[in-house]
Amino acid sequence: MAEKGTLQYKLTKITTKTVLAALAAIILFYLAKPEPAWFLAGAVITVLGEALRLWAAGHLRKNKQLTTTGPYSYVKNPLYIGTLLITIGYSAMARNIYIMFCGFVWFFVYYAPYKKQQENEKLISSFGQPWVEYDKAVPDYLPRITPYPGRGTNRWSYDVVKENSEHETAIGVFIGFAVMLYLLVR
Repeated sequence: MAEKGTLQYKLTKITTKTVLAALAAIILFYLAKPEPAWFLAGAVITVLGEALRLWAAGHLRKNKQLTTTGPYSYVKNPLYIGTLLITIGYSAMARNIYIMFCGFVWFFVYYAPYKKQQENEKLISSFGQPWVEYDKAVPDYLPRITPYPGRGTNRWSYDVVKENSEHETAIGVFIGFAVMLYLLVR
């Protein structure tokens, strides 16, 4: 197995999903017709989405422990919500309702149900009853008003953000942001 951080390791991360996401981004940029008001609204939504992803990634100890701190004490899928906000934000910046509609359909018809099934089985086998209790108490996408009473004590950590490679995702999001800004001012 390739060592994490190497080019060889990064190449193993190229999947159908990442290729399709890159293709969608290229189409989005090609079809973009940004205007200042739409750009500003979309930029705010995109930044909020990435901020949520960074907050969540700083708490997520993948395959090590059940994560119930930070945004996970309010909602089970903050990373997915962040991704959805980024998709909405880019669509608004591009002023492209078709991409936004496709993003919603893809997210709610394919991505969310697929991930729920795939991850639920893994989490039950890894964490057993604590996962079952958390799963019953914390909603998938609409946050609780109060934090999950059984939440852990982990604090947010930039080292954990790096372990989860979210810093790379953030760089990609802001490169896309810069491309959209270029399209606006050209």
